[in-house]
This record gives sequence, C-alpha cells and structure tokens, in this order.
Amino acid sequence: MLLMGVLSVALAIYGGVVALNIFDIYDDTSQRHAIEGQYYLLTMIGMIVLSARILMAGLFFWTLESLIPFCPGAMCVYGVINAGNPFASIDSVLKVTLPFIYGTWIVIGMADKRHPQLPLLWSLTTSFLTILLPLVLLDSIMDVFVLSAIRPIFVPCCSSLYDVSPPFSPSALLGINLGPLLLTLTFLIMAGLIIMQWFQSTTRSHLVFTGSLAVMVAIIYLVTLHDTYAPMVLGLTSHHCPYCLFQEYPDIALFTVLFWIGIASVLWRVILEFIWTKRYLSKDLITDILSRLRKTSTVCLTFSLVSMLSHTLVSILVL
Repeated sequence: MLLMGVLSVALAIYGGVVALNIFDIYDDTSQRHAIEGQYYLLTMIGMIVLSARILMAGLFFWTLESLIPFCPGAMCVYGVINAGNPFASIDSVLKVTLPFIYGTWIVIGMADKRHPQLPLLWSLTTSFLTILLPLVLLDSIMDVFVLSAIRPIFVPCCSSLYDVSPPFSPSALLGINLGPLLLTLTFLIMAGLIIMQWFQSTTRSHLVFTGSLAVMVAIIYLVTLHDTYAPMVLGLTSHHCPYCLFQEYPDIALFTVLFWIGIASVLWRVILEFIWTKRYLSKDLITDILSRLRKTSTVCLTFSLVSMLSHTLVSILVL
C-alpha cells in the first residue's frame, strides 16, 4: 500500500506540473498543438493515478482484514479500525467516497477526448489541479497515518457498538416490522433502477430522476445491510455488523462491491449526459461510453440483487 501510494502521489504531482504548463500556454493560440499534447499526457497520467487509487480502496480493506490477528480483541475489521482511529475511520470513508470522484473525472476525460475540439479541456485541467491532486495527497497521507497508528493493543470490537440494548438499528427504534419492509423496498427499487435506466434520456428531468433514484437505492441498501440483512444472514438477531457479514460470507462482500460499481456507473452516466447536453454537444460521440456504462451498471446491479435475494431466501428457509 505504501509503495503504491508513493508512486501514485509522485505521478499525481507530475500531473499537477503538466496542468500548470497547460495554464501557462492556454491563451497562446499558436500553441494549440502543444496544449493538446500536454492535455493528452495529463489525461493519461490522471487515468493511471486515479485507477490505481480506486484499486487501492480494495487493497486498504484487505490490509485491515489481514491485521485482525495483530490486534488483541479484534474479531473483524471494525476492531482494527478502532486500533487505528481516528485516522482509520476517516480513511475508510475516503476509500468509499473518493473512488467515485476519481471515476467521474476518468469518464468525463474519456468522453472529452472523443470530441475533436476538446471542449472540457480547461475544466478537466483545472479540476485535476485544484480538486483531484489535493484529494490524492489526502488519500495517501491518511494511508500512512492509518498504517502508522495501528498497534497490537487491546481494542473493543463490533460487539461494543452493535450488541447493545437496544441494538443500534432503525428497527430497534421504529419497530421490528421495519426490517422486512426495508428489505422488500430495497429489492423493488433496485429492480426499478435496473429497468429505468434503459429508457432513453430525453430531458434533464429524466436524468435528475435517474440520478436521484440511484442515490436513494444506495442509501436504502446501506441501511438495509446494517439493519436487517446482516443479522438475518448471520443468524444473530442483535448483531448488525457489516464487517462480520463480509468476513463470514466473502461472496456478499464481492457483490456489495459490484453494487457500488453499479450505482457509480449509473451516476457517472447521468453526470456525463448532463454535462454533455448542457454544453449542447453531440451525444453521438459518446454513445459507446454511455452504452458501456449502462451495461456495466445493469450487470453489477442484477448480480447484486440476485445475490441478496438468494441469501434472503436461504436465511428464511433455515429459520
């Protein structure tokens, strides 16, 4: 992790230098060819760095998993996070959220290079220098802090948070009948999102609705995973720890990652279409990118939905 972090930061800083070079000659119309050359170099650097950081999100949680025996009292990743707090909690949130921002830049950059005039050149260059470069630095610095902070000390694990009375869950506050309702609602909205996104986007309101539906699915999925799905599949009614769920059932962890990719793909497509139509650019140039994002989100969300349904049915039959 540290090696990949150092290399990605070094390459990101070099990308920042390239972005500054673009700013220096941007107003010189005679340097158009040089600007385009520097821009193509920047997009290549960005895609390498950001793809590496996205892969490192999985490596981060895998590393925490491998450190469970190193921390007395830790029974799952949550215990290791306690050993590395507050940095580990912050870094965990960054590892879930920042790859979406990285992916957004990559998708828009790929689309921009399809247009002969490179209409988003200035915006992408500016965002790399002012947003992505600081985020990559923050992401890497937090990795160093986390790995430096974790020590073989006795730590409280997930039971200290989830196995309390009343348990830390919406169902405990609003009634036990909320659990099946959340689970059913998750299935229905996921299926609706899979179908909805294949209707052609003709208006901005359609894009807004699709994006809002994707965000709603993501929120409900996280609540359901914690509130109902984890205790049901684990067979422990008061234990709501998603880390224990992923540890006992690695396939659920895999399909949760696929769910994340599916939701991100929907939002990346919506953002790209919104930006493209707002600038009155031809969508014919990005039809293949939009199609790939649709197919990716459909496959990932469908597999996630089938996995969730199958585990639910098995748990019901066992009960």
